[in-house]
Amino acid sequence: MISLNKEKNLVDDYVVFDLETTGFDPKTAKIIEIGALKYRNNELIEEFSVLINPKCPIPDVITAITGIDDELVSNAIFIEEALPKFIAFIEDLPLVAHNSSFDLSFIEENINNLHLPMITNKNIDTVYLARKYIKGVFNHKLETLKNYFHLTYSSHRSIEDCLTTNHVYQYCKNKATVKN
Repeated sequence: MISLNKEKNLVDDYVVFDLETTGFDPKTAKIIEIGALKYRNNELIEEFSVLINPKCPIPDVITAITGIDDELVSNAIFIEEALPKFIAFIEDLPLVAHNSSFDLSFIEENINNLHLPMITNKNIDTVYLARKYIKGVFNHKLETLKNYFHLTYSSHRSIEDCLTTNHVYQYCKNKATVKN
């Protein structure tokens, strides 16, 4: 199982990542998009973005949320090619994600299915950080936090969600630094 590091060692070198999927259960749903942003010394240095053909129809409700439809992924690569590329991209850097247990459950399920070596990267969940450092919001969903910070990124596309997640991470990291 991929370990979660809720707050220890808020780092300056890391990868923010996000997935879009066909559903909520990693045993039955498929990954249709992986986005990741690599930061060194808190500066964006590299981007990874890939659409994935799930080899099954994308539910209409998912298309309505993400804008990703069957046609958009019809010529996309398969998870067998996409996941090793993602693993190479993240190297051994800490992973930052919003509700990381969701995204990591899909990564772990696919690593197991493809018989790849399990990743052991440290993980930082911005939901946990947001609950601790961002007060006065109705909930700590990424969309709510995006609106709270008046960010203009779109939602439910991996790279855009990574940008929002990074903003939340940096805000909370700065708050944590001030408290210490």
